[in-house]
Amino acid sequence: MKIKDSFTIQAAKEDVWTVFMDVEKLASCVPGCENLVALSDTEYEADMVVKTKFMTIKFKANGVLTDAVEGKELKVEMLGKPMKLAGLFKSKMTVQLEEIDENVTNIIYEMDLQMTGRLATLGDILMKSTVEKSADEFAENVQTLFAG
Repeated sequence: MKIKDSFTIQAAKEDVWTVFMDVEKLASCVPGCENLVALSDTEYEADMVVKTKFMTIKFKANGVLTDAVEGKELKVEMLGKPMKLAGLFKSKMTVQLEEIDENVTNIIYEMDLQMTGRLATLGDILMKSTVEKSADEFAENVQTLFAG
């Protein structure tokens, strides 16, 4: 499942980049992210709680920053295993920052999400709407972070 979208933040590109490179600060914006542990500067583990229309799924997730172009682009890969369902998910995400104005930054993201096992049987449509809702909530949380 591929998802591509963008959102705008009322902040300078350098400030947005700083937040995106601060795993703990960024994790505070991710809906359902709990118990984040930084394993290194580029790798982290977290418990994730994803609420779909019919159930709540808890995951153990491992994320790795695989590439970064200072102030412009970052690539992250995540692997997650649900705690009670068989299966797993793999996600590759690219995030690009584009300066619109001195204090306005456009964030463009592209995600390729793959699911296996019982997780996959929930269906692309259900999971896609859940992921899109979480992405919208993440964008709002990042905007709130800069508004404060």
